[in-house]
Amino acid sequence: MFKRNVSFSHRVKVSNWRKTTYGTWTVPGDSQAYCIQTVDVAPALKLINESHEKITLTHLVGVVVGKITEEFPEINRIIRFGNFYQRSDISVFFQVSVDQEGRDLTGYTVRNINQKSYSDVAREMRESVARIKTGDDFQYKKIKKTMGFIPTILTPLIIKIYGNILYNLNIWTKFFGAPQDAFGSVMITNIGGLGLQTALAPLVPYSRVPVILTMGKVYDKVVAKNGEIVIQKSMDCGWTLDHRLIDGVVGAKIAERFEDLLANPEKFRP
Repeated sequence: MFKRNVSFSHRVKVSNWRKTTYGTWTVPGDSQAYCIQTVDVAPALKLINESHEKITLTHLVGVVVGKITEEFPEINRIIRFGNFYQRSDISVFFQVSVDQEGRDLTGYTVRNINQKSYSDVAREMRESVARIKTGDDFQYKKIKKTMGFIPTILTPLIIKIYGNILYNLNIWTKFFGAPQDAFGSVMITNIGGLGLQTALAPLVPYSRVPVILTMGKVYDKVVAKNGEIVIQKSMDCGWTLDHRLIDGVVGAKIAERFEDLLANPEKFRP
């Protein structure tokens, strides 16, 4: 049985400028815009330490990004055959390293993350990652098995065809072996867990995700606040945006809102 891979609420009427950006950058690979943002994470760490639930900075950032995606609909769109479509829901894909050597990488998508609390996201992700690492995740095992049958030389072609079927034609069936709408609206990868402070990640063309956020490790940074020199708990975040959908004006507003929510994590409760 075949289904729609992605649920869209409506086709978006875009401006002439947006049409120009689409024509300028034909695929996600050549339309990438980058930004490094250093944020104060002391308030977020305080909330985590005071929480009775086992939450991490990754979970908190995921909820913050879900809120931002709700506020800026440009993030939550897909381009199909030259037309812009608005997604019906908001989901965030968290990249997960399965082994310590880094040979195996997968991820988990939290659906409707804008409607969930930090604790909800933490519990859901812990359960999913545990299934993946113990080999109990059926879909993950099926994807690995399927990829094992494909000759390396044919992988780029197969992935391109697969992406076109899922997103341009918007067709999904369980026989594909992958979850429906597997990558969601935004990708997040915690490079800080690998000991890295600053890095940028490329967009994944076949995923049709227009935003990927990297989280560096937390470090002490000397800054000036209210005329005084203080040591701030900081984190470098790397934004990679699809310029066809998100331009500099919106990108700046996204970064500003991200910093504001991390500085005031009690401002909202999904």
